[in-house]
Amino acid sequence: MTEQSTGNRTVGDEEKRRLIASTRRFDLRRILGALFLLYGVLTTIVGIVQPDQDVAKTGGIAINLWTGIAMLVVGALFLIWDRLSPVPEQDIVKTLEEPDANEAAAEAEEHPMDAPRTKPGSRD
Repeated sequence: MTEQSTGNRTVGDEEKRRLIASTRRFDLRRILGALFLLYGVLTTIVGIVQPDQDVAKTGGIAINLWTGIAMLVVGALFLIWDRLSPVPEQDIVKTLEEPDANEAAAEAEEHPMDAPRTKPGSRD
């Protein structure tokens, strides 16, 4: 196990692997793809099981069937996109190694003399 010291933080390999896995697991493309697939399956099933209700209301178009198929295609495209182009490891690790914005704000409060000064009501 190697550890790198970056600024005030020491980052180990295990912590990096955990962060990479969790970031990729909760990637928005994966979540949206799964939701589109789920709703696509449900809508397609409704379109297959009850085709007469759709056609009567939409002027001859089996809207649930076509919408379900479209949602299945969109969901599959999201999942393929996630699989072919995952979030780069360097970008994920960089967020771990950068100092937190809250830490920077707390440090600025501790050292108010270092903060830039502006006059009240001035536009600078």
